[in-house]
Amino acid sequence: MDRSTGVRVLFTGQHWPGANSMYIARAFERCGAIIRFLNETGLFPAWDSKRGRITRRLLTPLIEAEWNRQLLALVDTFKPDLVYITNAHLCLPRTLEKIRAKKVPVMCFYHDVKWKDTRDSRFSKVIAGFDLVATTRLWQEPQFKSAGAMDVKVVRFGYEPSVHRPIQLERKALQRYGADVSFIGTMESHRKLEMEQLVSSAFPYQLRLWGSQWGKLPASSLLKQYWQNREVYEQEIPVIYAASKIALHWVGWDQHGNDREMRIGDQHNSRTFQIAACGGAMMLAQRTEEHLRFFEEDKDAVFFEGVDELREKLDYWLAPERDAERKQIAHAARERCLKDDYSWNPIVRTFLQHFRLA
Repeated sequence: MDRSTGVRVLFTGQHWPGANSMYIARAFERCGAIIRFLNETGLFPAWDSKRGRITRRLLTPLIEAEWNRQLLALVDTFKPDLVYITNAHLCLPRTLEKIRAKKVPVMCFYHDVKWKDTRDSRFSKVIAGFDLVATTRLWQEPQFKSAGAMDVKVVRFGYEPSVHRPIQLERKALQRYGADVSFIGTMESHRKLEMEQLVSSAFPYQLRLWGSQWGKLPASSLLKQYWQNREVYEQEIPVIYAASKIALHWVGWDQHGNDREMRIGDQHNSRTFQIAACGGAMMLAQRTEEHLRFFEEDKDAVFFEGVDELREKLDYWLAPERDAERKQIAHAARERCLKDDYSWNPIVRTFLQHFRLA
């Protein structure tokens, strides 16, 4: 039987299928909290034309004011035990001052690599107003503290058990999503570079590429033929991994790029655990210290460093005689997620314990 602690959490974040903020809110509920969600997505018009994007930008000051007004109104009516703010892109300093004046603790979980004085985000300007700031990156902890953060907690990403799970596919699903190799993710310069190098010479495998920004590739790019012309969200992700033999995975980490923060970048992200928890495709991911800590190499997952090793690993693990071994690695990754509980639940419990609300 489900239990409720009676703890009330006022939660702000994006609310669309696949958003980490939505999964974290669900984890709070599984831990017994009562959630009131302030949906940032609903405040922005879903216009993606050029004119629509310009109009949205012009509306940003009005949307920002409305977000802060709604948040303070909910603090008054909902009377939360904790205010949880995702990224704090829209948060004004006086809003935090008013919340903390009511003796209500307020925290921010900042998800992005780039954080200091970023365009369209107030996070670095209000960082000192939170009782707790959470991040998934060890290198951000001293930077956040130097910027005035009162307390910083380094946690990991997680997966959503109700979504990222093994599923059985019928023929139509296999026809629509089946692939030797799949990649789900936004186009970033390092991903584009390595994937173009990968397919530049003989590439005998069926590759499906899903995600945003890939449509900006020039017509001459070899990756154009593999892009599926759209993003995918919550329901399709476990289907894609169930229909794929190998799931490629790059984190947000551009070791040779010009951006200093991206050169340090991520060591893992939410996709790390989503692929593994689905238990269908074998994860073939960038070799990082944190990936090696979460999953045993060649037992729970397979790792690469650079295009040459990636090509070698694809040739090795897509050989027909290794089908059973490859499937066993995918199964072992799923079991590791369950045994060590790589869901969002333990992360949320640490937040509740921090504020003595567990």
